[in-house]
Order: sequence, then structure tokens, then C-alpha cells
Amino acid sequence: MTPTNSPPRSYWTRTLRVGGFVLNQDLAVFIAPFALVLGCGLLALGGLYFFNICYVASVKQAAAALVAGAIILVVLEIILYGSAVSFFKEQQVRTSACELEGESAHPEARRGADPTIIHNAITACMKEAGYVWDGNHRHCKDAPVATNPFCYLPTSSFDRTITNIQMSFE
Repeated sequence: MTPTNSPPRSYWTRTLRVGGFVLNQDLAVFIAPFALVLGCGLLALGGLYFFNICYVASVKQAAAALVAGAIILVVLEIILYGSAVSFFKEQQVRTSACELEGESAHPEARRGADPTIIHNAITACMKEAGYVWDGNHRHCKDAPVATNPFCYLPTSSFDRTITNIQMSFE
């Protein structure tokens, strides 16, 4: 592709090429049930061998099926737990809600009275929601405004870790 007709940057950061296929967040929703069935099937296949119900030929194959099924289920759990409906996506939605709340509370500031009023209202709303201002992300350095979700991080350490991982791909 030439630079003039290449997709926007966000397209490349949210997709993964697997063979000839493009896997993105929308396609992952359709793959998750198949991965769940495959993981559970392998887990059951390996486990049944040890109850003398043999669908595989040896102990090695049963152990391999158990391990493969467990790995698939663990990876699926991580993907689903850190999916697009929580962590950074929630932070984006919260930033928009705080923007609406701040602009609704101070309509005079939208007309140019004092722009810091809305900025302070949005950052206070985000702080109340459990986020702190952190201007270290490269997208925040490009646009350090209160409505930029890249300028915030959750206060909870686990949420902060997962959000940092998600934001590193943006």
C-alpha cells in the first residue's frame, strides 16, 4: 500500500495478522466461543484418560491435551478480562462523561470565559471516578488536554497495570 491510500494508524494498532487473515477486536468476539469449546474439549479429552475413558493413545497425549486445553482457557480468560469493554475503554467513556458533565455545569466557559474552568471540572470528575492525571503517554504529550483519555491512569494498581498494557498498543 502506498502512504496515500493506507488505512489510518488506529487500524494498524488494533489489528493482528494471522496467516492471511486480519484479527481485530471485533473478530475476536466470534473466535472466543470456538476457543472456549476447543479448550474445554482438550481439557476433557486429556482428563478422561485418567478415568480410564481413553480417547487418546497414551499418557503423553493425554497430558499434552490437558496442558493445551489449560493454556487455551487461560489465554482466553486474559483476553476476555482485558477486553474492549473495560479498563482503557471504560476510561475513554468516563472521560467523555466527565467532559459532558463539566461543560453542562459551566456553559459560560464554553463561550470563552475561562477555559481552565472546564479543564478543572473534568480533572476533578476523573479524580472522583478513580483516575489521576498522568501526562507521560506519548498521545498525552501531543495533546495535553483534560478530554484526552491518554492523560489519565486508574488509581487501582491492577487496573493501572492492565490499562498501561492496553495503552502501549495505542
